[in-house]
Amino acid sequence: MLYLVATPIGNLKDISLRALEILEKVDFLLCEDTRNTGLLLANLNIKNKPRLISFYDEVEEQKIPEVIKLLENGGNVALVSDAGTPIISDPGFKLVKKCRSLGISYTAIPGACAAINALVLSGIPAGRFVFLGFLPKKDGERLKILEKYKQFEGSKIAYESPFRVKKLEEQIKTIYGDNVQISIIREMTKKFEEILPTINKEIKGEVVVVFN
Repeated sequence: MLYLVATPIGNLKDISLRALEILEKVDFLLCEDTRNTGLLLANLNIKNKPRLISFYDEVEEQKIPEVIKLLENGGNVALVSDAGTPIISDPGFKLVKKCRSLGISYTAIPGACAAINALVLSGIPAGRFVFLGFLPKKDGERLKILEKYKQFEGSKIAYESPFRVKKLEEQIKTIYGDNVQISIIREMTKKFEEILPTINKEIKGEVVVVFN
Protein backbone atom coordinates (compact mmCIF):
# COMPACT_ATOMS: atom_id res chain seq x y z
CA MET A 1 0.00 0.00 0.00
CA LEU A 2 1.20 3.50 -0.86
CA TYR A 3 0.35 6.31 1.57
CA LEU A 4 0.61 9.98 0.53
CA VAL A 5 1.19 11.67 3.88
CA ALA A 6 0.78 15.40 4.46
CA THR A 7 3.24 16.87 6.95
CA PRO A 8 3.27 20.26 8.78
CA ILE A 9 4.23 23.41 6.88
CA GLY A 10 5.77 24.94 9.99
CA ASN A 11 4.10 24.08 13.28
CA LEU A 12 4.73 20.44 14.20
CA LYS A 13 1.45 20.32 16.13
CA ASP A 14 -0.37 20.34 12.80
CA ILE A 15 0.56 16.69 12.16
CA SER A 16 -2.56 14.51 12.16
CA LEU A 17 -3.10 11.49 14.38
CA ARG A 18 -3.59 9.37 11.27
CA ALA A 19 -0.30 10.60 9.80
CA LEU A 20 1.51 9.63 13.02
CA GLU A 21 -0.09 6.19 12.87
CA ILE A 22 1.07 5.64 9.28
CA LEU A 23 4.61 6.88 9.94
CA GLU A 24 4.85 4.41 12.82
CA LYS A 25 4.02 1.42 10.63
CA VAL A 26 5.48 1.93 7.14
CA ASP A 27 8.49 -0.05 5.96
CA PHE A 28 9.76 2.54 3.48
CA LEU A 29 9.52 6.32 3.42
CA LEU A 30 10.02 8.27 0.19
CA CYS A 31 11.22 11.82 0.88
CA GLU A 32 12.54 14.87 -0.95
CA ASP A 33 15.42 15.22 1.48
CA THR A 34 16.28 12.30 3.76
CA ARG A 35 17.97 14.63 6.26
CA ASN A 36 14.90 16.83 6.63
CA THR A 37 12.59 13.84 6.93
CA GLY A 38 14.89 12.15 9.44
CA LEU A 39 14.77 15.29 11.57
CA LEU A 40 10.98 15.43 11.25
CA LEU A 41 10.64 11.83 12.45
CA ALA A 42 12.91 12.60 15.42
CA ASN A 43 10.97 15.74 16.33
CA LEU A 44 7.69 13.82 16.13
CA ASN A 45 9.15 11.07 18.36
CA ILE A 46 8.47 8.39 15.77
CA LYS A 47 9.84 5.11 17.11
CA ASN A 48 9.54 3.28 13.80
CA LYS A 49 12.69 3.15 11.67
CA PRO A 50 11.53 2.99 8.04
CA ARG A 51 14.12 2.90 5.29
CA LEU A 52 14.37 6.44 3.94
CA ILE A 53 14.52 6.63 0.14
CA SER A 54 15.46 9.86 -1.62
CA PHE A 55 12.59 10.78 -3.96
CA TYR A 56 12.66 14.25 -5.51
CA ASP A 57 11.62 15.67 -8.88
CA GLU A 58 14.85 14.93 -10.73
CA VAL A 59 14.95 11.23 -9.71
CA GLU A 60 11.25 10.37 -9.41
CA GLU A 61 10.98 8.67 -12.78
CA GLN A 62 14.07 6.50 -12.32
CA LYS A 63 13.04 5.51 -8.77
CA ILE A 64 9.51 4.42 -9.71
CA PRO A 65 10.44 0.83 -10.76
CA GLU A 66 12.17 0.30 -7.40
CA VAL A 67 9.15 1.63 -5.50
CA ILE A 68 6.69 -0.44 -7.55
CA LYS A 69 8.69 -3.57 -6.76
CA LEU A 70 8.55 -2.78 -3.03
CA LEU A 71 4.77 -2.32 -3.25
CA GLU A 72 4.23 -5.48 -5.31
CA ASN A 73 6.21 -7.44 -2.71
CA GLY A 74 3.80 -6.33 0.01
CA GLY A 75 5.74 -3.40 1.42
CA ASN A 76 4.00 -0.47 3.07
CA VAL A 77 5.40 2.70 1.51
CA ALA A 78 4.73 6.33 2.47
CA LEU A 79 5.55 9.44 0.48
CA VAL A 80 6.16 12.79 2.16
CA SER A 81 7.41 16.13 0.88
CA ASP A 82 9.62 18.47 2.91
CA ALA A 83 6.47 20.27 4.05
CA GLY A 84 2.77 20.12 3.27
CA THR A 85 0.86 17.81 0.96
CA PRO A 86 2.73 15.60 -1.52
CA ILE A 87 2.22 16.17 -5.26
CA ILE A 88 1.05 19.80 -4.81
CA SER A 89 4.12 21.41 -6.46
CA ASP A 90 6.08 18.44 -5.10
CA PRO A 91 7.01 14.95 -6.35
CA GLY A 92 4.59 12.04 -6.52
CA PHE A 93 2.25 12.51 -9.47
CA LYS A 94 4.13 10.11 -11.77
CA LEU A 95 4.24 7.46 -9.05
CA VAL A 96 0.50 7.73 -8.36
CA LYS A 97 -0.22 7.55 -12.09
CA LYS A 98 1.87 4.35 -12.33
CA CYS A 99 0.19 2.79 -9.29
CA ARG A 100 -3.21 3.57 -10.75
CA SER A 101 -2.32 1.98 -14.08
CA LEU A 102 -1.09 -1.19 -12.33
CA GLY A 103 -3.98 -1.44 -9.90
CA ILE A 104 -1.75 -0.91 -6.86
CA SER A 105 -3.63 0.41 -3.82
CA TYR A 106 -2.86 3.92 -2.61
CA THR A 107 -4.48 6.55 -0.43
CA ALA A 108 -3.88 10.06 0.86
CA ILE A 109 -3.51 11.11 4.49
CA PRO A 110 -4.75 14.73 4.33
CA GLY A 111 -3.28 17.59 6.28
CA ALA A 112 -1.54 20.93 5.86
CA CYS A 113 -1.36 22.53 2.41
CA ALA A 114 0.27 25.95 2.02
CA ALA A 115 -1.96 26.97 -0.89
CA ILE A 116 -5.22 26.30 0.94
CA ASN A 117 -3.97 27.74 4.23
CA ALA A 118 -2.91 30.95 2.46
CA LEU A 119 -6.30 31.25 0.73
CA VAL A 120 -8.06 30.93 4.08
CA LEU A 121 -5.85 33.63 5.60
CA SER A 122 -5.89 35.99 2.63
CA GLY A 123 -9.18 37.78 3.24
CA ILE A 124 -9.89 37.33 -0.47
CA PRO A 125 -13.02 35.47 -1.71
CA ALA A 126 -12.40 31.72 -1.74
CA GLY A 127 -15.54 30.37 -3.39
CA ARG A 128 -13.68 29.78 -6.65
CA PHE A 129 -9.91 29.67 -7.09
CA VAL A 130 -7.07 28.39 -9.26
CA PHE A 131 -3.62 27.24 -8.13
CA LEU A 132 -0.73 28.45 -10.32
CA GLY A 133 2.06 26.70 -8.40
CA PHE A 134 5.55 28.16 -8.76
CA LEU A 135 5.52 30.75 -11.53
CA PRO A 136 8.38 30.74 -14.08
CA LYS A 137 11.46 32.82 -13.28
CA LYS A 138 11.63 34.32 -16.78
CA ASP A 139 9.55 37.49 -17.10
CA GLY A 140 8.07 36.61 -20.49
CA GLU A 141 6.79 33.21 -19.35
CA ARG A 142 5.52 34.59 -16.04
CA LEU A 143 3.63 37.46 -17.70
CA LYS A 144 2.10 35.05 -20.20
CA ILE A 145 0.63 32.94 -17.38
CA LEU A 146 -0.63 35.98 -15.46
CA GLU A 147 -2.30 37.28 -18.61
CA LYS A 148 -3.84 33.87 -19.37
CA TYR A 149 -5.60 33.70 -15.99
CA LYS A 150 -6.81 37.30 -16.07
CA GLN A 151 -10.15 36.09 -17.45
CA PHE A 152 -10.61 33.59 -14.62
CA GLU A 153 -13.32 34.87 -12.27
CA GLY A 154 -11.88 33.81 -8.95
CA SER A 155 -8.82 33.98 -6.74
CA LYS A 156 -5.36 32.96 -7.96
CA ILE A 157 -2.77 31.33 -5.71
CA ALA A 158 0.95 31.24 -6.47
CA TYR A 159 4.09 30.16 -4.65
CA GLU A 160 7.01 32.58 -4.89
CA SER A 161 10.54 33.18 -3.66
CA PRO A 162 10.85 36.04 -1.12
CA PHE A 163 13.51 37.50 -3.45
CA ARG A 164 11.07 37.79 -6.38
CA VAL A 165 7.79 38.50 -4.63
CA LYS A 166 8.02 42.31 -4.92
CA LYS A 167 8.52 42.00 -8.66
CA LEU A 168 5.57 39.61 -8.89
CA GLU A 169 3.40 42.10 -7.01
CA GLU A 170 4.32 44.82 -9.51
CA GLN A 171 3.61 42.53 -12.47
CA ILE A 172 0.21 41.55 -11.06
CA LYS A 173 -0.74 45.22 -10.66
CA THR A 174 0.45 45.98 -14.20
CA ILE A 175 -1.76 43.26 -15.70
CA TYR A 176 -4.76 43.29 -13.32
CA GLY A 177 -4.80 47.02 -12.45
CA ASP A 178 -4.25 48.91 -9.22
CA ASN A 179 -7.59 47.74 -7.80
CA VAL A 180 -6.51 44.11 -7.71
CA GLN A 181 -6.73 42.51 -4.27
CA ILE A 182 -3.41 41.01 -3.15
CA SER A 183 -2.43 39.15 0.00
CA ILE A 184 1.16 38.07 0.56
CA ILE A 185 1.38 35.43 3.26
CA ARG A 186 4.68 34.34 4.74
CA GLU A 187 5.90 31.94 7.43
CA MET A 188 2.49 30.35 7.88
CA THR A 189 1.83 28.56 11.18
CA LYS A 190 5.18 29.83 12.50
CA LYS A 191 5.99 32.48 15.12
CA PHE A 192 6.52 35.29 12.59
CA GLU A 193 3.52 34.58 10.36
CA GLU A 194 2.47 37.69 8.41
CA ILE A 195 -0.35 38.62 6.04
CA LEU A 196 0.77 41.59 3.98
CA PRO A 197 -1.16 43.71 1.43
CA THR A 198 2.08 44.86 -0.18
CA ILE A 199 5.84 44.42 0.10
CA ASN A 200 7.61 47.45 1.56
CA LYS A 201 10.46 45.67 3.30
CA GLU A 202 12.86 42.81 2.78
CA ILE A 203 11.24 39.52 3.74
CA LYS A 204 12.41 35.97 4.27
CA GLY A 205 10.79 32.57 4.48
CA GLU A 206 8.21 30.69 2.46
CA VAL A 207 5.79 32.97 0.57
CA VAL A 208 2.35 32.42 -0.97
CA VAL A 209 0.63 35.14 -2.99
CA VAL A 210 -3.17 35.24 -3.33
CA PHE A 211 -4.77 37.75 -5.69
CA ASN A 212 -8.10 38.50 -7.35
